[in-house]
Amino acid sequence: MGKYDFDSMGALWADQARQITEKGEFVAHSGNWDLWSYSGTVYSIPVMGSGCGASVWCPLSGLRRHLYHLRTVCGYTSLVPSYWQNVNTEFLRGLGIA
Repeated sequence: MGKYDFDSMGALWADQARQITEKGEFVAHSGNWDLWSYSGTVYSIPVMGSGCGASVWCPLSGLRRHLYHLRTVCGYTSLVPSYWQNVNTEFLRGLGIA
């Protein structure tokens, strides 16, 4: 994938992020990151040039709860923040979120 610079993610994340983006399910683009679901976990993978690092976002089983918490704390009007782009609504709908 051309939109990620796996080598700049460091040894800890490079192979893991590559596997997540090749075998996982894209969730949404959020600012400097793309959210991916893989093997029961949601990850944030930085897009090329963002200068950000990859991280574990939350367990897939807790995604709805995590989004609800963000909505409460950040004052969003819906569970899926309006600034997210390319949202995989089919995937989220399957989780009862979108």
